[in-house]
Amino acid sequence: MSLTITVVLGTILVLALFDLWVGVANDAVNFLNSAVGARVATRRTILLVAAIGVLFGALTSSGLMEVARRGVFDPDHFIDPNGLLMVEAILAVYLGVMAADVLLLDLFNTVGLPTSTTVSIISELVGASIAVALWATPGGIREAVGVIQTGPVLGIYTGIFLSVLVAFSVSALIMLAVRVLYTHDVARTFRSVGWVWTGASFAAITYFVLFKGLRGANLLSPELMDSLQAHIHWFLIGVFGITAGAGIALRDRHEVVLKFIILCGTGALGLAFAGNDLVNFIGPSVAAAQAALVDGIQLSGRVQTPKWALIVAGVVMVVSLWTSEKARRVTDTEVRLAAHGGKEQRFQKAALAVALVRWSTTLFGVIRLLTPRSVRSVIERRTRPPEVDGTAPPYDLLRASVNLTVASLLISIGTASGLPLSTTYITFMAAMGAAVGDRTWTTRDAEQRMTGILTVLGGWLVTGFIAAFGAFMMASMITLGGVGGVATAVGVVAAGLWRMGNSKSRARHRVVGEAGA
Repeated sequence: MSLTITVVLGTILVLALFDLWVGVANDAVNFLNSAVGARVATRRTILLVAAIGVLFGALTSSGLMEVARRGVFDPDHFIDPNGLLMVEAILAVYLGVMAADVLLLDLFNTVGLPTSTTVSIISELVGASIAVALWATPGGIREAVGVIQTGPVLGIYTGIFLSVLVAFSVSALIMLAVRVLYTHDVARTFRSVGWVWTGASFAAITYFVLFKGLRGANLLSPELMDSLQAHIHWFLIGVFGITAGAGIALRDRHEVVLKFIILCGTGALGLAFAGNDLVNFIGPSVAAAQAALVDGIQLSGRVQTPKWALIVAGVVMVVSLWTSEKARRVTDTEVRLAAHGGKEQRFQKAALAVALVRWSTTLFGVIRLLTPRSVRSVIERRTRPPEVDGTAPPYDLLRASVNLTVASLLISIGTASGLPLSTTYITFMAAMGAAVGDRTWTTRDAEQRMTGILTVLGGWLVTGFIAAFGAFMMASMITLGGVGGVATAVGVVAAGLWRMGNSKSRARHRVVGEAGA
């Protein structure tokens, strides 16, 4: 192995650790937000549950990294005339991806905005592979663009962005229905009908664990998974019956039941993230190592991620969850946007948000007029938000359980249907939709909340463009500059991380100074 390849591979692996750290701070906190917002337990307990889910998911992962290897670009494009893999070109692609991803995700973490690591990785693979194909292989821009698997990539983008609308709408409707059934006096209504939500939520979470968390894992044999899938309806009916019975037995302890649902949902999302999404997240670095170290490897075939790499990545995820201050900032942004009561928002009114709120108010007004007065009266009476003091949690236990149950159900249905999804988008939009369905928005803060959601959505939209452009520039620099280009790319990453960390530190000191004054 040449010195250049050794340097590039070492740089990729170092950047991969930073990338995993900043990526977890942004992406993985999504499955903590409901438990944190409802204050179901101490933060230490919540993190412990999430850590167990993450580590279990890493241990049981199938280890296949399709998106990073061949889901976005055709690795056969980087085969030389002798039939050998162009290792330096492949490494340039993955190094460009890692360098751009570290900067992009840390930027979003610094400003406290969630984004999707799935979209960022896919977009960076697009930009970096085009750049390397342009500069390192014969042919012009037309040939370079041809390296991209256009159909699968467009399918991934379309599925991900459609899931935003579906998650928001479905979550709002389910939350409204659940609130009508249970009202805000959950202690009273749970005694008679608490078993319904208990059974339904556990059935949804179980389905999610089976078809998102453990599908393809080594823990369950293919025969057992096929058997479960063939008899899934009876299996879920059994889960519903057993847990509904537990709900009846604990009908006077609704807080215990709802907290258990929330903690199970948190652990399940952690398991699914580590079991599936994590593989694609660390895929570029693992694929780079295998391209450089494994003679005759076929990246277009089936290549397993080593188990030790998954375990190391899982441990890094857990440590990041426990220690990252920026992860808490992203959590705070999401929890504030979905909180009930007059929670202060970070965002000022934007013209588009004001217009959307007015149009929505008009639309809901028309729907209200078309609804029979008796039905409207029942809904109004049973869903009227109570007065909330400043010490109450941002979410009540019922809404937090709806957030996780709806997210789990939608992700599992999409996975079972073979649809590309982003757990970040669905989890976030499920929480936002549930907030609307629970009537938490008021005339005082609706426009600010809408501005916040639009800001997050806008960040998601520009993520793809910024990621693709950044990776293109990084990969071009690396391909054209050789070792010097690698050093320059690393310098850009280091300078960017220092600048963002320094600006965050200055902002923190300024806030402390103002508070002291």
